[in-house]
Amino acid sequence: SRRLEAHRGRHLALGPFPPKRRLVLRRIAAMADDERQPEVFGGGHPDQERIVGQTEGLQDFRRRQEGHLIIADDRPLLVMNFGTKFDGQSNTAKYKIEGKYDIPVGYKVIIKWDDDEIVFMTRKGSQGFGPEFQIVYLPKSPVPEDFTMFEWNPNIAEIWDQFLKVVEGHEDRDLRIFNQGPWRTFGVTRDEVQIALKQGTDNKTIIDGILYCADGQTPNLQEHMRYLGFDPSTDENYLWICEAFRSEPKPPNFFQYVSEGRVYWVDATTNEPTWKHPNYEKYREMLQAARLQKPVAHWKAIMAFRIEYLLSSIFTFEVMQDVQNGAEYPLVETVENVLEMERIFGIDIKNEPYLVHVLKRALRHYANAVKEKRRVTDVGDFRDLMQRYRDIVGQFEQMREEETKRVQKMKVCIQCDEQDAVLFCDQCKDFFCQMCFDRLHSKGRRQNHRRTWVEMGHCSECQESIALFHCVQCADLYCRDCYQEWHVRGGRRNHIPIVLRSFNSQTHILADATPAMGTGASKTLAQARSPWFAFHDENNVRLYYNFHTQESRRDMPLAPINEPIEENRGGGLAAGWSATYGSNMFPDPLDPSTQRSAKTKAPTLETAF
Repeated sequence: SRRLEAHRGRHLALGPFPPKRRLVLRRIAAMADDERQPEVFGGGHPDQERIVGQTEGLQDFRRRQEGHLIIADDRPLLVMNFGTKFDGQSNTAKYKIEGKYDIPVGYKVIIKWDDDEIVFMTRKGSQGFGPEFQIVYLPKSPVPEDFTMFEWNPNIAEIWDQFLKVVEGHEDRDLRIFNQGPWRTFGVTRDEVQIALKQGTDNKTIIDGILYCADGQTPNLQEHMRYLGFDPSTDENYLWICEAFRSEPKPPNFFQYVSEGRVYWVDATTNEPTWKHPNYEKYREMLQAARLQKPVAHWKAIMAFRIEYLLSSIFTFEVMQDVQNGAEYPLVETVENVLEMERIFGIDIKNEPYLVHVLKRALRHYANAVKEKRRVTDVGDFRDLMQRYRDIVGQFEQMREEETKRVQKMKVCIQCDEQDAVLFCDQCKDFFCQMCFDRLHSKGRRQNHRRTWVEMGHCSECQESIALFHCVQCADLYCRDCYQEWHVRGGRRNHIPIVLRSFNSQTHILADATPAMGTGASKTLAQARSPWFAFHDENNVRLYYNFHTQESRRDMPLAPINEPIEENRGGGLAAGWSATYGSNMFPDPLDPSTQRSAKTKAPTLETAF
């Protein structure tokens, strides 16, 4: 009856148990939280010392697993699953004992026989022929493979006889525990088990420790709600916590799997499985905090609560005590906190990476409020600031598109609209190819018009602006911004540029010349949309993080680093005003120029407009 090899590798290891336990525990019980206290039911104690020893053994198992401890008349029982009542329409009599006791479906119990453990399980039978039963005998032995698993059997008398033949070989052991038969030995007929079946206790027992998945693919919102312990009757204002729990991505090293309708996760770094969701503790504590603080179901109150919860977990009482003793404040502008603020504000920094600067500014601002025990406010103001930043970037994009249109317009002859323009007429203020200029200026007053030879080449780097310089050493054309960027360091600083005969002499008479020469909009946009950002670690050493690829590195990447848009920069007066107004809306506590002296009275409002 030993079937070790047949079951090896088919079961999930759950916790620090010997190998013989690991092969069967997955079919015995489900992992759950350790916060619940064991449920102990009183009973008789004829052999106090022996029962206490057995109970301590099961209690140790109880600390690792989720179960209900029952002290029977002469032994302890650890019920891992009470199971459920049979809900079928036919063969209901087969799920009854003596006509009055229910045989539970999914019942799992562990009993102690001296130092050995015996597991009894039930399940719904196949083809509706009544329940099936299984017994697993786990003796205390130095040999890991020393255990006996009896196959599922619909005949309780037959599997019980097979089990007795195995244990009767231990003639030096007390066999009176088995004289009561299987039902009373395994506690099926006990009042605690029968009452639990009627009250549906097992439904709560299972859900508290395992995230279930009915469709076998992805758990739905209701299953996440049950997993967190969400009570719809009292927690209806906190449904957003369950939604955030479901939508937040898991750490990249955790992979999710579904087995028999139950979800578990595997940590790729340690290759260890777990029944606990990697974000379970975070949202479980958040739900408990919401029950105490009771934030209203409004987006401002919800965002303020989440921000305060985030920063309160950083500036704990122990941390503030260490700061008073001379320690440094913990870092606030970290990658993890920026990603959490992204989820709180509901934005996508992969598509709008420039908003990271607003999130970092918000972290500094709210961290200062939490440290000073002030309420978190101004959430709507920071959302407005994000919109202003979007407007600035949008105006740079409009300017770049306008530059491209004007460059394309100037590059082609205005008369034939086919050939590249090579001449500019100062009086006509138009660009012509050689053939069209000679034909239109061959007679009349136009014969005296002044002409200027122009080069209409594009910058070899940005491919957008008209080139103003030709580098002799590089043998390439550059606009003003690209030439400065590529010749600012190294040996290129000594390169000799040749100023091309372009619009240098026409900018004062041709309005379209200046935008076509390049306004730096492309460079500013490339920087604003770069996914690379600079951060500092706990040692104040700079590191660079890519929000697209999640890559972190110490050396500076070749791609541009995303920096805040300079003051008074933007596509027009409105953008310049928006940038200056938005960035100075909140005083920066880390900026020495904005720090107030001790004699200056602090403002009464969080911010002033």
